[in-house]
Amino acid sequence: MMSQTAGKKPWRTAMMPVTTLEEVPILDDEERAEMLASLKEAEARIAAGEYVEYDPATFKDHLLAIYKAARNAKTA
Repeated sequence: MMSQTAGKKPWRTAMMPVTTLEEVPILDDEERAEMLASLKEAEARIAAGEYVEYDPATFKDHLLAIYKAARNAKTA
């Protein structure tokens, strides 16, 4: 595939972070405490070796299974 700038001096570029604005709920004190406790529990499980390493193929299969189950639930 030929570059669009073939024969021309290439543009100087820079990598820029991209952000989006999204609405997120503001947690009350109880919800915040529950979230922090859950994160600490997850960190403890990871430290104990109770985790599964990320595998793109397995993750894709998992998402497709969720999608298919939801689609089948709608048609049933």
